[in-house]
Amino acid sequence: MKDAKVRISKTKTQKPKPFLTYKLPDPVRMDFAVDLSALLPTPTERKNFDRKWKSFIASDDANKSIYQRKGNRLLYKSEQLIPSKKDSRPALLLVFGNPASHSVQSGMFFSFKDNGKENRFWKSILKPSGIVDLPFDPSLSADVLNMERQERLLNLDYDAPFRIGLCVIISMPSAPGGKWGGVAGIQKLIGAKAMRRLEEAERKRVVRCSKEFLSKDGVVVSFQKNAWNSLKSDEDPVYDINLAKPGKLKGKIENCPGVSLFGVPPTRLLGPCREVLSKVLMVDYFE
Repeated sequence: MKDAKVRISKTKTQKPKPFLTYKLPDPVRMDFAVDLSALLPTPTERKNFDRKWKSFIASDDANKSIYQRKGNRLLYKSEQLIPSKKDSRPALLLVFGNPASHSVQSGMFFSFKDNGKENRFWKSILKPSGIVDLPFDPSLSADVLNMERQERLLNLDYDAPFRIGLCVIISMPSAPGGKWGGVAGIQKLIGAKAMRRLEEAERKRVVRCSKEFLSKDGVVVSFQKNAWNSLKSDEDPVYDINLAKPGKLKGKIENCPGVSLFGVPPTRLLGPCREVLSKVLMVDYFE
């Protein structure tokens, strides 16, 4: 009986397996696996997900090469760009909502268009805000341009006041717009309750990434509502666009009191995003 009691006690203390797991096959890619039975524990949640799945996958041509379902397991590719090299510059971690499917397929955040045009995030936000200006040759193919940009960021081969890393708060990719676009599209697919479960698992991943990448003088910038609300400490305000636009979303990463967190307007608001980003990083941070 004593042995039986010991076995029961050990069973009670076992931690449940995480429903979200991942590995990093290279510095800019992440391979995820989700246990759908844990993410969607009720029959209704699973039924709704299965009903919406085909429409979601058809919303972006890249989805077919990114997502794969095997029974209760959902497998997919995502993105994260964290340079392993270090230098004397403070680290800056840029956190977005979720990846665009075509960028994951291209292997680069905010990838170049097929015609060689630079994504507006680099051209109209980071460059004019003074954060970083990454040179490129527009005569090269999009594939070459994406690879060249990836290498520059990983090798810290750029003139900027910060050492830059990029990640997302929700790892599941989606179309850049439309019914299934962005984080809203992922929530539409899995439901609000499952999104809360997913956010908690993803938050732990991003906090872990922050601790590994950021030095004591590092800073995190959130470009999206879910990212801010997931990463902020309890003392910080909940996301409000009316606080983000004047640059008043400021706080600390939860459980990382030494790491500053700034919330800026979403990238779709080019002007406000650029202006606030420049203010909080190029003025407030260096004061």
